[in-house]
Amino acid sequence: MKKFLFAFIAVAALALTGCEKKGLDIMSLEPDELDNTEFKCWTFTISNAGILDGTMYAWDTESHVVRTLQEVYKQSGNKAVVSYAKTADGDADGCESHNDF
Repeated sequence: MKKFLFAFIAVAALALTGCEKKGLDIMSLEPDELDNTEFKCWTFTISNAGILDGTMYAWDTESHVVRTLQEVYKQSGNKAVVSYAKTADGDADGCESHNDF
């Protein structure tokens, strides 16, 4: 029974090490197909091995946010993990007040 348990744990460990969180495939999105007229509060996160990591808030259109993240992704050598989401903030001042700078 112990041999079976250790074999199962070894296989599970190998399977889990192959799973890597990739995040959003930002390059699969088409900015021209996204809203480019309505400004909303967006939060976006960039993780690039400590080189350019962080979360920001921006009062912008979804199309422009995606274009910006695509450029960041390209500049990182296609290695950055990026994500974005709409927030509940309803104005530019409230949105940008979340930023630390």
